[in-house]
Amino acid sequence: MAYSWDNRVKYVVRYMYDIDNNGFLDKNDFECLALRNTLIEGRGEFNDAAYANNQKVMSNLWNEIAELADFNKDGEVTVEEFKQAVQKNCSGKPFNDFPGAFKNFIANQFKSIDVNGDGLVGVDEYRLDCISRAAFSSIKDIDDAYSKLTTDDDKKAGGISLARYQELYAQFISNPDESCNAVYLFGPLKVVE
Repeated sequence: MAYSWDNRVKYVVRYMYDIDNNGFLDKNDFECLALRNTLIEGRGEFNDAAYANNQKVMSNLWNEIAELADFNKDGEVTVEEFKQAVQKNCSGKPFNDFPGAFKNFIANQFKSIDVNGDGLVGVDEYRLDCISRAAFSSIKDIDDAYSKLTTDDDKKAGGISLARYQELYAQFISNPDESCNAVYLFGPLKVVE
């Protein structure tokens, strides 16, 4: 149940986009993401130019997501609307065929996880990403998920590259197979209520 397609998409909305935790996506979430990304990229330092750029990127991203998923045009994207948009625009498609809004968010998400900027998400960065969204009492749970997520090639490279992350993210939201390794992209999942 935790790795079902339905739960994975709910997870993305709840823990990746709905920054203000009000149960739906709106412009405020993307304004908060602009600040969050600026601070993560600057490792806590605030840069006006980077913030202005992130505001523009996130504003455009919200406009694209609203166009794709705000079916009733009320300025809010519910979980159900987001699931419909994913089914319509992403299901069964590789990353390169995703709408620009989804591609941009995924690339920005990778940048926020790759905290050392080496172009790879290693186990240390994966751990930090996992604990930023959920509570865990054992490092083993997180490390086991990373081991299930990564291939031998990922391990030889020292982590997950941007291209690999994009492929995994695409599978996470578009592949209904609960046994694919992409289901571990964000760590061990719990059922989203």
